Amino acid sequence: MTLAAPRRPPDAAALPGGSAAKAPAAWVPGLHFAAALLYLVLGSAALVLVAPELSAGAYLAPRVAGTTHLFTLGWITTSIMGALYQFLPVALDRPIRSERIAYVTLALYAPGLLAFVLGLATVQRPLMLGGAALFGSGLLLFIGNLTATLKSATRRDVTWWALSFATFYLGVTLVLGLALTGNLRWGYLGAGRLNALGVHLHVALSGWVLLVMIGVAHRLLPMFLLSHGAGDRFAKAAVALVAAGAGVLTFLHHAPPLFGRWLPSLLIAAGTASFLLQARKYYATRHRPALDPGMRLAAGGLALLALAMLLAAPVVLSVATARLSVAYVGTAILGISLFVAAHHYKIVPFLVWYHRFGPVAGRQTVPRVSELFSARLAVVAATALFAGAVGTIIGVTAGLTPVTRAAAIALLSGALLMSAQMFQLWRTRP
Repeated sequence: MTLAAPRRPPDAAALPGGSAAKAPAAWVPGLHFAAALLYLVLGSAALVLVAPELSAGAYLAPRVAGTTHLFTLGWITTSIMGALYQFLPVALDRPIRSERIAYVTLALYAPGLLAFVLGLATVQRPLMLGGAALFGSGLLLFIGNLTATLKSATRRDVTWWALSFATFYLGVTLVLGLALTGNLRWGYLGAGRLNALGVHLHVALSGWVLLVMIGVAHRLLPMFLLSHGAGDRFAKAAVALVAAGAGVLTFLHHAPPLFGRWLPSLLIAAGTASFLLQARKYYATRHRPALDPGMRLAAGGLALLALAMLLAAPVVLSVATARLSVAYVGTAILGISLFVAAHHYKIVPFLVWYHRFGPVAGRQTVPRVSELFSARLAVVAATALFAGAVGTIIGVTAGLTPVTRAAAIALLSGALLMSAQMFQLWRTRP
């Protein structure tokens, strides 16, 4: 325990809280992070249940589709929402346009998504369609709120462009997803369903999630790693290439394979490689030699993202087995999930310190941000998450249900421990 003389950390202006005038109320990101952690636990538990389907390569099974959405829309997208509310005042010098809409968004989105997933997994179409309408409405409000915020910003840097493109592709993802949902009821896509599913998945992962990762990592990784001199050349290339690839896929997916499949794949792969090279430069130029649990977990997530690129090649060339296709998608989703989990370990402790301990720093003894949670338990949680992700990929690729299930249990254990730490953090007070 140390006595902190300033009322905030010396680099608070660079941290995900910004100035007190622009930082949102703690409950805005806090409630989103809590909902996201709940979805991480639910998704990990569902992964244990669907291990047989995953190991058999049954990617069209309703329970597999439900589990996928628990991770992509539940864990990853809800985390992104919470992080952006806290991040935008720093990155763009603009707070989110409306905090009230942020609360309404979550109130519609979180329960609506749960209803949608339950309806999807149990093939209860009224529940599925009702949930889709509810969470889709929340997502539209979020898109409008984020668009208004980006429009008001005067800074047009890598982060702004990445988030602007990502917002557009989130809208595209929603439209494609609603079309697929309606198809389950009315069947109007016919033989084109599989192509539409692939476009929806890849626009979501690259156009929405990956672009947000690039834009946010451009600001947060150098700060968390104390990295200087890495430049942003690869980050700029990553934004341009991924955005272009997602655009080609969106508008030309009905074209011949050269333009509808191979070109967008090459663009997205090149953009992902550029992002990984930029991240590598951040790690290589860091001035903090020892990596904390969060940054080690982030590195693990990036490694899985690189592995997903390798697994993508046979999928794009249409020579992959069903199991390999599932392993490819699973590797991408789990790699992104680990990267997101890493940032929970960085953002949530600062959020608690900033709002709970910052106001009394200088008047009483307060802990450092790193002292608000157990680093040892964080290492255990991160190890379980990474081992569970890797084991799941191995089990699916080899078609071994016991391995897949055991790995999913390890992932669930890590998710539970991490969630317990985050909720304990939220309860911490001076």
